[in-house]
Amino acid sequence: MKLLLSLLVLSLISVESQALSLEYFAETSIPTGTKFQKTTIGGLSAISFSNGTLTALSDDKGRAGDPRFYEFDLTITSDKKVTLTPKAVRFVTGLPMDGDRKAMLDPEGLVRLSSGDLIISSEGNSDAKPRAMPRIFRTSPEGLWKSDFPMPDKFLPEATGVETKGIQGNLAFESLTTWNDGQYIFTTTEAALTQDLVNGKEAEGDTVRILKFEDQKDKGYAPIAEYAYHIDAFNVLPAGKEVMRGVSEMLALSETKMLVMERGVRVLGPKKWAQTVAIYLADLSKAQSVHESSKLEAGTFQPVDKVKLVDFETDLVQVRGEKVIQNYEAMAWGPNLPDGRRSLLVMVDNNFSKAELTEFIVFAVDGE
Repeated sequence: MKLLLSLLVLSLISVESQALSLEYFAETSIPTGTKFQKTTIGGLSAISFSNGTLTALSDDKGRAGDPRFYEFDLTITSDKKVTLTPKAVRFVTGLPMDGDRKAMLDPEGLVRLSSGDLIISSEGNSDAKPRAMPRIFRTSPEGLWKSDFPMPDKFLPEATGVETKGIQGNLAFESLTTWNDGQYIFTTTEAALTQDLVNGKEAEGDTVRILKFEDQKDKGYAPIAEYAYHIDAFNVLPAGKEVMRGVSEMLALSETKMLVMERGVRVLGPKKWAQTVAIYLADLSKAQSVHESSKLEAGTFQPVDKVKLVDFETDLVQVRGEKVIQNYEAMAWGPNLPDGRRSLLVMVDNNFSKAELTEFIVFAVDGE
């Protein structure tokens, strides 16, 4: 009887903790230069899905138009055909002036709430004088600015002069995700804050801070915790050496578990390079908050646990062939697939480049 009970307990534990796995299901793409309602579809750096509609944020900073987001009808059939049909484009408007200049945005992260409101993250502009700060803000369903999140000072660089703290240029809030329909909002920087850099050890991987906000209702959003997440070290393959690696997106599974997308660059030869992309399952439950630490010191904190789920370079070759890995920056939970499994959607930011393609991959999700 004791043996039977023990086996039953082990069986229940196995079911409850079934490992999360991702299986390539299908893909499609949007040709570079595609036009919709007098805009160019491109730079799609973040996505959100609900009720059959995929919302995609463009990080256009004026190259092809003003900051905007698109709405697409998404269909996925049993014969693995994926269709994205644009049906609306809306512009981000109404942001307050930044001193005596127009607000400068580099929109990278997106959350769409059940109310229709959007939460958007922007990297800012460290090349501007004075610097345009990174920010997270809320808009109406139509894109009209409502309010900004308060930002911990440690994430903000000096407005002018030498940077001794805060985000590095163009390496700020690429990622944004929510748990429980906006109760908690999570983001992290693409690379380490300036004060957290360890000189001479860049190839060993940065440690970034996952920043957690809580909706405190009448008081609005407030930052309540930060968790240290270590990015994988650069790796070397026969094809070439990685020269950078950072976090391009996160997607919450729960308040303490999330998918994290790491993206890098591999040099293949003179003037030849390719992207590297991998998705990890991160567990915050055992990590300690480092929000009181103005500078991360090695060995003085418990980082986030992580395990790799899929590596685009090595795991997708059998199903996609030797296709060049594109600049994947976006993830979202999608609709249930025809076989009943949950789907994960990932998308490319083509940088409005003729040399890049806006790919859209659908994974089938098992476990968790």
